[in-house]
Amino acid sequence: MVVIENHCCDCAVPGYPCLGSDCELRRVEVHYCDCGCGFKATETGRDGGEYCEECLREMEGEDDA
Repeated sequence: MVVIENHCCDCAVPGYPCLGSDCELRRVEVHYCDCGCGFKATETGRDGGEYCEECLREMEGEDDA
């Protein structure tokens, strides 16, 4: 599951003002596990879904049984 998140880090200082909506940290694409566990996805499963390592291991273990 892909979610667009605001990763603003309040980096503005007097000599370098906030870029507002032009800042690349305002719209960061984050990939979360398709199982719904809430962890960030790090792997792609055989079905093309995106999963965390733990969920992917569980899914592959189910396939082997």
